[in-house]
Amino acid sequence: MLSKSDYMLYLKHPAWLWLKKNDPEKLKPVDPALQEQFNAGYEFEECAEQLYSNAIRISLDNSNNFSVMESKTADAWKDNAKCVCQGMYSHGEIYCITDILEYNGSAYNLTEIKSSAKAKPEHVWDLAFQKIVLERAGYNVDKCIVAHVNNNYMRTGQIDPHKIVKKTDVTVKVEKKLKETEKNIKNAVEILRSNSLPDHSPLNAGLGSFSEWLEIRRGLEPKLEKDSIYNLPHIGARQAKNLSKLGISKISKINDASVLSDATSKYWTAKSKGQRWINQPKLFNYLEKINYPIYYLDYETSQSIFPIWENTHPYQQVPFQYSLHVKETPTSDIKHCDYLHRSNENPILSLLDKLSKDIGNSGTVFVWHARFESSRNNEMGKFASKYTDFLSSINKRIVDLEDPFKFEYITDPAFEGKSSIKKILPAMINNFSYEDLDIKEGLSAGRLWKEATFNKISVQSREKIYSDLELYCERDTYAMVLIHEELNRLLR
Repeated sequence: MLSKSDYMLYLKHPAWLWLKKNDPEKLKPVDPALQEQFNAGYEFEECAEQLYSNAIRISLDNSNNFSVMESKTADAWKDNAKCVCQGMYSHGEIYCITDILEYNGSAYNLTEIKSSAKAKPEHVWDLAFQKIVLERAGYNVDKCIVAHVNNNYMRTGQIDPHKIVKKTDVTVKVEKKLKETEKNIKNAVEILRSNSLPDHSPLNAGLGSFSEWLEIRRGLEPKLEKDSIYNLPHIGARQAKNLSKLGISKISKINDASVLSDATSKYWTAKSKGQRWINQPKLFNYLEKINYPIYYLDYETSQSIFPIWENTHPYQQVPFQYSLHVKETPTSDIKHCDYLHRSNENPILSLLDKLSKDIGNSGTVFVWHARFESSRNNEMGKFASKYTDFLSSINKRIVDLEDPFKFEYITDPAFEGKSSIKKILPAMINNFSYEDLDIKEGLSAGRLWKEATFNKISVQSREKIYSDLELYCERDTYAMVLIHEELNRLLR
């Protein structure tokens, strides 16, 4: 049978659905970061269900037999239920488990609970599938609603389900998708019956899943040719379709970068030059504005659907750590300062108390991707008025070390068209990267910090995580030191 999740997988790519049913080993397992998102989504679902105090919740029994859920659901409605959570409905070869189905006196209101901050296009397709299943099963659906996170909610006291959950009516949008959904269902069922893998071209990927599917496609036969356009770094769906329309399937056949995305265009241009290229006047002007002392600053942050602390909002990036390398003069030694919050209290005040002692009131503050650090400073300034002026001063002195790479004052095929520090560091500094670290990127840092700080784990495990966090954050700022020094050397 075709479930709702199967159908959504079909929309991402028909071959994805086939592989799930017939060759699941070709698909990547769920990683810890994605599993955390799933867990957070389940928690939000439970929170949103609290808005329906008269709801009957259907669940599996010990037999794990889905048919039991369907019979329980039917019995609930026969017993004059007004609202059912997690009810199961089917007709023919399709079935769904709905988050909320509520009887309004003459028809039913269908609500899908999502942990995103707004209703998205894929939610409309999701609800269209459910509406078709329900109406074929005899439940006339009046309204289709997405219950999602209200990211303007500010926590004061206990989490209030009525304030953190926001509802968006998407009934009109769902109605417009019904005919196409009927056709898609028929095609998806045929995929389930098929004995052979359907066309696995990345051009068939939908719902913004092009990059995800491309990773899967690289593991399928026949293997992509080395010169395939799909091996262009950061190629997107639109660029792939544009190239395909022009009859271009190989990188070597590209003559004009205008059909490529910004990042892919940068890579193609750098590769066509064949080597590193420097715009010396622009790099000179950029480096001329740097003033000593220089502070190389980086924050690590954590976010949650449910605000952990008072006066914070859903998905707010709260800094719990910083690393700071300091160079007082051109000839002085580098000094390192840092802070890592190790308690479950809001880290902002303690972090700022230490930072205000480590950063002086003059000199350049180097960061990588200034918008992120500046935004964190603005948010912390609103939270801690005592430090508003201090943080405002830092923002005025910030210089973005990403700029020479983002604006192509320096290009190199090794950057792969990107300006992230993870790409730039190993290309600029030989034999130096993040690969020797146990924590290699920011999402893992935030997730592991919460695990160490809020979960019951052994002291040894907790200290290992904290140690890894310190090494990771220090690597970010030391990387900036080395890259800045290399830019100066290249200019000389």
